[in-house]
Amino acid sequence: MSDVRFWRRRRVRRTAAWTVTAAVLAGGLFWVSGGYDSWRDDRALDSACDGDLAAGAVRELFDGISLTSSGRWADRGHCTVSASDDDTDAGLVLWARDTEGLGELTDVGGFDAPLGHGWTGSFRFDPDDEDTDEARATLLLSCGKGSGHGQVMTADADLGRGGFDDPLARERLVAVLTETATAYTRRTGCAAPVGGRVKNVGVTTTRADYKPVAKATGSCAGLLDGKTAARWGVRTVREVAGDPAPGENCVLGSRSGAFLHGFSAYYGPDAESARMRLDYRGDDHAARTGAYAMTARCPGAGGTAVFQVETLVDDGDPVRAAPVVDHKGLRAALQRFAERSAKRHGCEAPRPA
Repeated sequence: MSDVRFWRRRRVRRTAAWTVTAAVLAGGLFWVSGGYDSWRDDRALDSACDGDLAAGAVRELFDGISLTSSGRWADRGHCTVSASDDDTDAGLVLWARDTEGLGELTDVGGFDAPLGHGWTGSFRFDPDDEDTDEARATLLLSCGKGSGHGQVMTADADLGRGGFDDPLARERLVAVLTETATAYTRRTGCAAPVGGRVKNVGVTTTRADYKPVAKATGSCAGLLDGKTAARWGVRTVREVAGDPAPGENCVLGSRSGAFLHGFSAYYGPDAESARMRLDYRGDDHAARTGAYAMTARCPGAGGTAVFQVETLVDDGDPVRAAPVVDHKGLRAALQRFAERSAKRHGCEAPRPA
């Protein structure tokens, strides 16, 4: 898969996701869905979302903005907070849904930052994007040990003023999500383990965020030895922190950071979408493109995880000539990547797909 295709797919889905979010935050869904009450006094935050909403964290996130909230989770699993002043474009939408049939959560124009601190979650914010006041935080919540038994909770926010380039704003949005998720799981009987307070929330890793391969400390650490990296022409990596997340990624690149090989791990809804894509591959796909996949059965919300490696295919541009594919080496690197990721999620040993 070419670098262009690899990233274009994420940009398209990101645009679609934020188009829906913008419509929700504009207030349309809040007013037409029905089935719940609203108040013009933000004291109602204390009982919003069936009492699950982390009201204190919401007030900190929207410091000084008067807010209106929905009293209950709607039938489609959402709960809203919006500015009571019609001239202020700010708001929050929380979603709580089963992991099945949701589609991808984390494919964007980069790699979402894992939350760490005992949570399986991620944070989406591109500091280079012009919309610095928009961000999404996501959690996978395992309601039991049975594979696929879990929930996904997300928080989409539009600050209206200020931006998520402020580390404190990122920390506050994640606090809204984790504290609300904790209350929600306790009330609904979902026996999901909870983590701690998330500090130093990261941002989306983009194509510009590459570093020397020898300095890999996260998802790319230890995938290749020095001799193999040199033989493959790998000089740089783009990676995320080595914490469990719905999607975990690593790109091995050239000296300029250009895509050569991409490794991905998918869990929950992301894994379901990845398995569907695998079904459309031809029998000679791996031999032609250097693309291989593995799967592993995981407890709770992780479901059946999918691990993939994809390789730049020669597109005829001599400046971007494709690397010579070391198929045996790629499979070995994928095995290492998959085993480490699966261990973080408590999954069984990965097997070829």
